[in-house]
Amino acid sequence: MFLSIVKIDALPGQEHIIMDVLESIKGPTSTLAGCLGCSLTIEVGADSTICYQEQWQDRETLDRHLRSPLYSRVLAAMELSRTPPVVEFLEVTKAGGLEVVEIARTTN
Repeated sequence: MFLSIVKIDALPGQEHIIMDVLESIKGPTSTLAGCLGCSLTIEVGADSTICYQEQWQDRETLDRHLRSPLYSRVLAAMELSRTPPVVEFLEVTKAGGLEVVEIARTTN
């Protein structure tokens, strides 16, 4: 699984524009073959950092999406960042759920 994380430092008062663009991408992206989910959040506080995340089944589907016109809209949203956006692609080789919490809380 691959995780795409984009963090955008919005100018004060511009958060809604970036959020609207990314929200319009989230739905269509989540229906694409190989997409495991999308999320969009904004940090509360002085810094209005917007975080857009996508989960992809494999590298092939991620790459296909990165070449798509839909991803061009993500790039356009990044252009609205006050500072250079943070962009990360992570390959997840192992994932866990609540069992990880249980093991951590029962192990000394």
